[in-house]
Amino acid sequence: MPNSVLWAVDLFGRVYTLSTAGQYWEMCKDSQLEFKRVSATTQCCWGIACDNQVYVYVCASDVPIRRREEAYENQRWNPMGGFCEKLLLSDRWGWSDVSGL
Repeated sequence: MPNSVLWAVDLFGRVYTLSTAGQYWEMCKDSQLEFKRVSATTQCCWGIACDNQVYVYVCASDVPIRRREEAYENQRWNPMGGFCEKLLLSDRWGWSDVSGL
């Protein structure tokens, strides 16, 4: 029988899982996020966090990676305030790949 997982959220927004093969609730690894609601299907689990963002969890074995993409966030250093998003016209775009496009 394949394993299935029950998902739950406690009063503090922490997410727990209980496997049909296991005996104890396990807290999810990313404990910094606090969730309002979690819902699951056989393919994935999604949740609405306290910051009103939607998060989706998909098992790595279910999604084949066809091509790996890397994105770079480009910022400019300002000696007075640190890094900032205000770039010059000659700079790369705010987001680019390794070649700068």
